[in-house]
Amino acid sequence: MTNRRRPPMQVTPLVEDAGLFKREVRDVPVELVPVFSRNNRGDLVVKGLVSPGAEIEVIFAGRRLREAASLVERMKQLRMQGARSALNGHEAMNQISRLRLPVRVRGTWRLRFEPDASGWEVKSYQLLAAQWGFTDLEGYTVLAGWPPAEPENRVQDRAREARARNAAVRAMQAARER
Repeated sequence: MTNRRRPPMQVTPLVEDAGLFKREVRDVPVELVPVFSRNNRGDLVVKGLVSPGAEIEVIFAGRRLREAASLVERMKQLRMQGARSALNGHEAMNQISRLRLPVRVRGTWRLRFEPDASGWEVKSYQLLAAQWGFTDLEGYTVLAGWPPAEPENRVQDRAREARARNAAVRAMQAARER
């Protein structure tokens, strides 16, 4: 299979976001579980839960990957707190899926189909994160990420410039008539 990916030097925020955010961007409350992995593109994949108990993957891709460092650090701290609680005899903290960090993610949904052990295609959901917010250890809200870059509408820009030119010409003509 040929690699059709652009070289990293040619990937602008506009090109990156056009590939990632193809559908409507919306706010989604997610509880992230401190289980991390990477996909074949090097993006951060975090396990998450949305109501009513559906398990999803939250993807932090491209230039937003660096912004996710504070979120990863916060989830590592959450995992350490859970490990300490488990050592002190807290039975509920023995399962990592019970450790959850509430995060408000602004992103878009993507469907993914993967074969299971018997060969059937299983549908799963991924949430591509553009922006997100969570509470740090001190109780402050941390906001990170960028809104998706939107393409410039050159037709609208040209029409706006033409209207401005016409208004200037009319103003000059009105000034001459006085």
